[in-house]
Amino acid sequence: MRHKGVVLATVCVIIAVVIFFQFIVFRMPVTEPFQSAAGYYLPYEGNLSKIFVVSTNASYGFYPYATRTSLGGVTVVTHQEPCFIISVTMRNDYSSQFPPPYTNPHYPTLVVVILTGILFNGSNQIDATDLLRVGLFPNAGEFASINSGESATLSLYLGTNQRDVTSFQVVPIFIGGTPPP
Repeated sequence: MRHKGVVLATVCVIIAVVIFFQFIVFRMPVTEPFQSAAGYYLPYEGNLSKIFVVSTNASYGFYPYATRTSLGGVTVVTHQEPCFIISVTMRNDYSSQFPPPYTNPHYPTLVVVILTGILFNGSNQIDATDLLRVGLFPNAGEFASINSGESATLSLYLGTNQRDVTSFQVVPIFIGGTPPP
């Protein structure tokens, strides 16, 4: 009888350790040093925009939003899906003297910025999917509307199985006063 109690206690400890590692240790985002750049204007349509990248931070983590399906019912992104997260703080330096592209006549210094990201291992681009765009229209993505002199922070969620990211690049999909259709 005592032997069964020891075995049962051992099994319970093993299960507790597995649960601890599965749900606590392996689910925690790992923060590692990634090569990033800040203090520059985003390029757009062959020119430098007046959207200034103040700072960027990155980490491995999990998609925080609800599971999303396509119109056909196919799951395109799952809640808590592992991903690479890029946090970008940017400032709108457009002004009435230097208006944004596609200026909105009612709000001449307001800018809509839609961003995505690219991941790298050394000089090799890593296959990643922008989880905020997958299954949506071409101009979809994480966006902010920023008035002249104001700042905003966006979080990009890039789905990838790669755990060897060494650097990333923030890429504008759209910068302008009138949002794309």
